[in-house]
Amino acid sequence: MSKEVSRRTFLKILGGGLAGMAAGGAVWKRHEIMAFLDADKAAADAGQDMGRVATRYYAPLGKDLSLLGFGCMRLPTKFSAQGRVIDTELGEKMIDFAYRHGINYFDTAWFYHDGQSEGFIGQALKKYPRDSVFLADKMPTPILESLNQAKEIFQTQLDRCQVTYFDNYMLHSLTSRDEFERLYIQNGILEYLRQEKSRGRIRCLGFSFHGDVPFFQYLMDLYPWDFCMIQLNYADWNDLGEAPSGSRQAGDLYRECREKNVPIFVMEPVKGGNLADLPASSAAILKELHPDASLASWALRWVGSKDGVITMNSGMSNLEQVLDNVRTMSDFSPLSPAEERAIQRSMGKNADSMAIPCTYCRYCDPCPYGVDIATVFQLYNRFGEPAGIDMAHPDRADDAKKRQFLTRYQNNLERTQRASQCTACKTCLPRCPQHIPISKNIRAIDDMVQQFSRDTGKVVI
Repeated sequence: MSKEVSRRTFLKILGGGLAGMAAGGAVWKRHEIMAFLDADKAAADAGQDMGRVATRYYAPLGKDLSLLGFGCMRLPTKFSAQGRVIDTELGEKMIDFAYRHGINYFDTAWFYHDGQSEGFIGQALKKYPRDSVFLADKMPTPILESLNQAKEIFQTQLDRCQVTYFDNYMLHSLTSRDEFERLYIQNGILEYLRQEKSRGRIRCLGFSFHGDVPFFQYLMDLYPWDFCMIQLNYADWNDLGEAPSGSRQAGDLYRECREKNVPIFVMEPVKGGNLADLPASSAAILKELHPDASLASWALRWVGSKDGVITMNSGMSNLEQVLDNVRTMSDFSPLSPAEERAIQRSMGKNADSMAIPCTYCRYCDPCPYGVDIATVFQLYNRFGEPAGIDMAHPDRADDAKKRQFLTRYQNNLERTQRASQCTACKTCLPRCPQHIPISKNIRAIDDMVQQFSRDTGKVVI
């Protein structure tokens, strides 16, 4: 490739080509993806202008962080003798690509990829100067029992990540005041983490949040946090004076952060991919304004347009997502008033969607009875709701659609993982960041499956 071709042009040509092929139904083979990433590295080594994602100043560290962060929750995977594992070769090349294009913030956690994520990102980042990358990790609240356990976990995380300190460290997934006070106050775990901060093994201390607004306000008044991480996207936003409902409370949380001047880090800017796959009527409104822009880019730009947001984490699992996100944030521009109105109109058209607002984060795992909750919901959202199947009125679907859904359901779930195993024990309910009535929806899907089986004579084996 000619050195006269700018790095940004190179990215647009090849990135656009990949996205265009994907949109046209083409699937890039693994060796083609690897070749692209190798060519990108060669261009950088040859001194070409790489182009870099936008940055925001993070006062607690006194440094600029990339507005786009790499969330290490949905890394590329492959099958092995041990089951599904991180595809370390491809994953590391994607991390390298992100770093070359200015992403310097990487977010991992104890639970991600069943404990594989921390070790992977530690190995992937060790080739770079420690002060050129910013690493975030989290104390795994759902499994905490004692202060000694918390100390062991923290040291294990440092060892896994092969670092001597974390730039951002969070109390992970805070959901209720009672749990927080029992674990972090009464057991002394918050005080221990404050001590680790004074020792320099934590540079900035914060929390990730999945509770209600009163609990959030309590936390913000309790302690001078360096930052917090909230779920922020346009689907979860509630306006001033609009009562929170389910996950639609992001506006209240955001405004509280701004009032307290607490830097904001964002999870689920695309709501687990849901905002990258809108109903046709909603997508058409956005495509009319920008035909070539991805739906995900609208979601990222909406979050990036908010004052006080330092970094939004995107869980990028394939090269197409990385390319699209990097392109969006390299040429970042806040939304115009016309674009804001387009999003509002698209949400109005989307208000009657029957999709379950699940982000497939799997915080509800494990189900005591083996139900694969996230996959059950995903199958309905991908193959039921788009086909017009309403689980509240399953009789309205025609037999062809019923048979198609049953085939998808049977082929993607083992019998022991299906909705029929649910006992409505409600163990999953307090774990859900979206406040979904999980057991109610699981039972409704099972009722739908059973009715489809009766109606079509197709036995789900």
